Amino acid sequence: MKPPLFSLVPLSKSHVREGFCSGSEALDHYFSAQVGQDIKRNITKCFVAIDNDDQKIAGYYTLSAAQIPLPGLPGEIARKMPRYDAVPASRIGRLAVDRHYQGKRIGSALLADALLRSSNSSMAVYALLVDAKDEQAEAFYLHHGFIPCIGALHTLFLPLKTISKI
Repeated sequence: MKPPLFSLVPLSKSHVREGFCSGSEALDHYFSAQVGQDIKRNITKCFVAIDNDDQKIAGYYTLSAAQIPLPGLPGEIARKMPRYDAVPASRIGRLAVDRHYQGKRIGSALLADALLRSSNSSMAVYALLVDAKDEQAEAFYLHHGFIPCIGALHTLFLPLKTISKI
């Protein structure tokens, strides 16, 4: 059996972030300059895909607590929810893959890891929420079964019960 090509682990100070380039200046700048501060403040957690051959960061995503306003859920889902103002969720704030690893399904692996971590959380989490940065990102999430939130452009969610079907 072949060893895995990548490891998915929490970002640590020992990981070398310099040189990471996804092609999105905003995502690259956040990863190189801001994510460490957000982790220290406990605003987000960051997880990275590490190439097991050369220990380079192939991709990353951030995960934090969130909520989905009840009116943002499609009617057939909202009707089954308790009458709270919102339902609990976890949020992928950012997700990026280094250009040298794009097209190798690293983004899908990062997404699967986020779903797994959200479903294994000690807090109640109904869904994984994401604000896609553009139409291309939105298409990626729609391809993976995410559902658009009503009245929130590029905001999508995936109920965690979906994980049992994957």
